[in-house]
Amino acid sequence: MDLYMSVLLNMRSKGRRKRGPLVLGSKDPNSIESNGRGIDIDDEAAVRSVIQQINNGNFGHLPPLRSLKVLFNSPRHEKLLQRSYNTLHIANLLIDDVAARVLSIIILSEKCRCRHLQLLRCSFTDSGQKILFSALSMMAEPLTLLRTSHSAESACTQQKAPCASPSAANIDDLALMGLYSLELSQMGITDKRCAWLSNVLEVQPYLQTLNLCDNLIGVAGIRQIIAALARGCHALKTLNLSGNTLRSPGVHLLTQYLIKTGRSLEALDISSNEISLAGARDIAHALNIENDLSLKSLNLDMNQLEANGCELLSRALAHNTVLELLVLSRNNIFDNGCQLLFESLGGNTALQTLDIGGNFITHIGARSIQVYLQKRQTNDLLENRVYGLQSGLRTLDISNNSIGDEGIAALCQGLQTNHHLVGLVANKVNITDIGAHRIQQLLEACTYSPTSLLRLSLRYNHRISRNGFEAIAKGSTINHQILRIVADMQFENWSTVWAKVEASLTRNTLLAIERYKAPLLMVARGRIILRDVILSATFNRNNRIILPLELRWLILTALDKCHILKPDQQQRALKIACTPARSYLTKSELLAEILGSDYPFVVEMMKTIHS
Repeated sequence: MDLYMSVLLNMRSKGRRKRGPLVLGSKDPNSIESNGRGIDIDDEAAVRSVIQQINNGNFGHLPPLRSLKVLFNSPRHEKLLQRSYNTLHIANLLIDDVAARVLSIIILSEKCRCRHLQLLRCSFTDSGQKILFSALSMMAEPLTLLRTSHSAESACTQQKAPCASPSAANIDDLALMGLYSLELSQMGITDKRCAWLSNVLEVQPYLQTLNLCDNLIGVAGIRQIIAALARGCHALKTLNLSGNTLRSPGVHLLTQYLIKTGRSLEALDISSNEISLAGARDIAHALNIENDLSLKSLNLDMNQLEANGCELLSRALAHNTVLELLVLSRNNIFDNGCQLLFESLGGNTALQTLDIGGNFITHIGARSIQVYLQKRQTNDLLENRVYGLQSGLRTLDISNNSIGDEGIAALCQGLQTNHHLVGLVANKVNITDIGAHRIQQLLEACTYSPTSLLRLSLRYNHRISRNGFEAIAKGSTINHQILRIVADMQFENWSTVWAKVEASLTRNTLLAIERYKAPLLMVARGRIILRDVILSATFNRNNRIILPLELRWLILTALDKCHILKPDQQQRALKIACTPARSYLTKSELLAEILGSDYPFVVEMMKTIHS
């Protein structure tokens, strides 16, 4: 703004009349643009046009760099710039020196506050790569300045000498400099370019998500990346290295990083890296409970683990108490690996989602899953005596395995007494109408059970005819719990069959919402009624209102019109409604106290509805 004021003062001092808004043209001799147009920073339409051109990757018709610098550092359009460039997404673009300079201005602008950078299928020229990566490295300079200012202020305090310290607003601006997420997908990043990338990563203290999928990163590249992460990225939560060439030596380096300095990492994706048996051994060692990792999500899709690698992972999972999601699809584990895996999961209470699709599992492996479901349910009932939703596997994906009708029958048998699995994905599992009738029996058997299947996917099972889908539709009509059924119907007049399924799912969705809302409404409306009679009511020693029997009966009958709550839940809701002095911080606390053991199942219902 000092530049603007000096120009205006010079114009007025020479006696010229006042002109319109200041327009910066392209007379800058240092401009690299051939376009001579400037930009009116007071014209919001012109500003939006420039932003749209950059978002579309059109860097050939932009105003000069001097004008862009003024625009992207102008407080006049700060909110618009933050909305536009808080997440900077560029795809399918050749980033030359012109594009790199424009992107650098946006990245380094305090008004744009670029915190999420996504580059997808882009390529660099040598000069463009140097300019852009240098700008990313310069994002740490304000942070260094902040630390220097604090150090100087501390020294002045010790010497009791006056010194100038940055204002609170400036400190906030400087502290926020840096990326929160960085995505460089399908960029052709090699081990050589990882040297540039490591210089960027080591100066990003706020980075939480790093996505480098589908590149050409090998052992030398991952060594540089891990060293940079250990030096500067201590807040990293998600790391995606899928589709690279790490192999077992690279995975060994990665697991050493996890054990030593990367214990805060929560999600790791190293699918399609050919880690084989040696890599599985390193991962199993890292998952041991004594290493105290925070890893909750692990994707090992398509890594040639086979049954031996699955056995090593199974031993680690038997005692792991943190991992919640595991993907082992397309690893050729066969029935033997499936059996070893589910034997180890018998004592695991943390894992909630498991994907074992495309592993050549047959009905023999499906029987081991049945044994796991039945044995786990029996152990929970013997130990806890609680008939609600138990801790354990919530979602199982067994797609692209030829388990057939015999395998789906075994799964249905296990699910009839299941108290924790609520989602089953069985796409392309080679079942016929016989398997569809077994699914119908499962839906009818779980009609009024306290917990049952909520999500069922049966896509690409083209051997199921109209007769089979009509059986599933009949089962869904009787079942009052199932909320989602996904299927491909390839026959004439399929819409009539699907209409029955859709009507049942709609009814069950409304019941699930009522099951969630009824306790809250019961307490809220009950307290509204109490407010009208609170002056005439009497209190007992526990500061609880003693109501007439008629009013209690009104609360019990009128507030739960659908009779969705159980008698004990109605009594708990009435007790809370009769105690206005008692308050709850969140709805979850109130629901948990009223619903009791049914609360986790109702939470899963709402997740299914909102997903």
